[in-house]
Amino acid sequence: MEILMNLLLMLGGVAVFMFGMKQMSSGLEQSAGPGIRNLFKKINKNRTFNYGIGIGATALVQSSSATSIMTVGLAHANIVTVKQGAGFILGSKVGTTLTAFIFALSGIGKGGFSISSVFAALAFVGVMIVFSTENETLNKIAPFLIGFGMLFIGMEVMEMAIGGADSTLSMELSKVFKYEIMQNPILLVILGIFFTAIIQSSTAATGVFIAFLATGVIKNIDQSFFLIMGANIGTCSDGIMASLTTNAKGKRIALFHLLTSIIGSVAFTIILILFRTPVVNIFESLFPGKPQFSLATFNLVYNTLYTLVLLFFLDPLVNLVERLIQEKQQKQEELTYIDERFLKTPAIAVEQVLKELYDMATLAKENLNRSFASLVNEDMSESKKIAEVEERINFLTNELTSYYIKISSVTKSAEDEKLIGGLHHVTNDIERLGDYAVLLFNGASDMKKSDVQFLDQTKEELSQIYEHITEMFDLGFDAFTTRKTENFRKIAKLHKEIKKLISSTRNEHVVHLSSGMYPVEVSKTIYSVLFFLQRISDHIVNVAFSIRSTTGSETEALQAVEREKKEVENTGRKFSSDSNGEK
Repeated sequence: MEILMNLLLMLGGVAVFMFGMKQMSSGLEQSAGPGIRNLFKKINKNRTFNYGIGIGATALVQSSSATSIMTVGLAHANIVTVKQGAGFILGSKVGTTLTAFIFALSGIGKGGFSISSVFAALAFVGVMIVFSTENETLNKIAPFLIGFGMLFIGMEVMEMAIGGADSTLSMELSKVFKYEIMQNPILLVILGIFFTAIIQSSTAATGVFIAFLATGVIKNIDQSFFLIMGANIGTCSDGIMASLTTNAKGKRIALFHLLTSIIGSVAFTIILILFRTPVVNIFESLFPGKPQFSLATFNLVYNTLYTLVLLFFLDPLVNLVERLIQEKQQKQEELTYIDERFLKTPAIAVEQVLKELYDMATLAKENLNRSFASLVNEDMSESKKIAEVEERINFLTNELTSYYIKISSVTKSAEDEKLIGGLHHVTNDIERLGDYAVLLFNGASDMKKSDVQFLDQTKEELSQIYEHITEMFDLGFDAFTTRKTENFRKIAKLHKEIKKLISSTRNEHVVHLSSGMYPVEVSKTIYSVLFFLQRISDHIVNVAFSIRSTTGSETEALQAVEREKKEVENTGRKFSSDSNGEK
């Protein structure tokens, strides 16, 4: 009965440990969201650079599974090439090894002092922050502290349940690893694969193996080495599952992850079998009596060496996975950038939304150009294309709106929440731009059916208005994309100029109509077109100013810019005053 109770307590410790791991990873992602977003933006063609980014991003979230799933999604969305993602994947294998050293600290103490207990108390600090303050910065740090503390609570519970090397449960569990069959390297690697695939985390598996070493359940350190190499393959299961619904690029990344993990494990298993005694002696001599640190060091050395070697052979490996998985023709109606997988990292999900939204805006602009050209050139040949693009814009509107709700349900960042609120309005504005493109084309179509035309003077006046709209569109979406306000004054000036030109054209039309230069049938179309152009310019302004006003208010946005300018000036004056005072 005692063994059963201790075994149940050990499983409870594993549960607390795994939940702490998830909480810590979530807390790191929340507090380091902008940093992760910036790292992903820097992925380029340099394999070594991407390798470094993979190390950095994984060190931030402490989950190679999360970064591998993210890379699968990025490749699926055509944000990164397979070669770029491959370099990133190799780096992620090294980035996750840091956690093993943190786990190895469990149980390290001197006299009555236990560093594990100190770390465990951080969970209490995190809880107190949650219940006692509204400070946004502290509340971003709190989930990490709670998760980090729970890791050590879980480790302590596991070690307490197992007991010392001479405890009943420890001796019973250690018997399993004493069987002759458990000395078989291949079997140990397979056990590591299955154990990690079941618990869905190589980091958590490493923590369990370290606990077994610290309590004497595993006495031969080389057994843990083989288990770790198996765990390195088992962690690929997340990426494989994530890739099942992706295109060929996403599947290639998952296959590359699996293939390189197998190559690394096979190579080091052979090396360890051939040089078992000297390798074990080296790592044991590094940390006498501290086998958990020996395992953490082996994990780092093993992942670093084989990934650096494979980085050198990146091109042939990428070519291999590309040959094994062929491209298939994509469906016409699918999302380019956003994906459910990105919701695990809201900071990246927001970044992908901005890209999808910019593409949607580009489609709206292209349709406006087609419609306006049809209006002034009396050419109806683009009707099918305009209808197809409008259908695409409506599809994106629905998908983006749904995705915003999903991001809001998972993000804990006040900044992202505010941005998402503004993006709801921007999406609606872009969707209306698409609608006005269709309305402009319908006006052109009605004139064609009625066999009436604009005067050349009217065409020139409308073209002048549309040139201003095109310029404002470029300035407005540059402001939206870069999140910068330098173009605000010029956009506001163009907006006023467009209003004046529309008013002038409307007055000219009244003169033309009264003098009999226009048939009555054209009157309705001209008024409608001028109204459409006015509303198009209004929606572009809303999009541009949305970066400083959730609703896109021109007045509110300009006032916000003025406040920011004054704050910068006041800070500069204060700094100058302080500097003079020091002198």
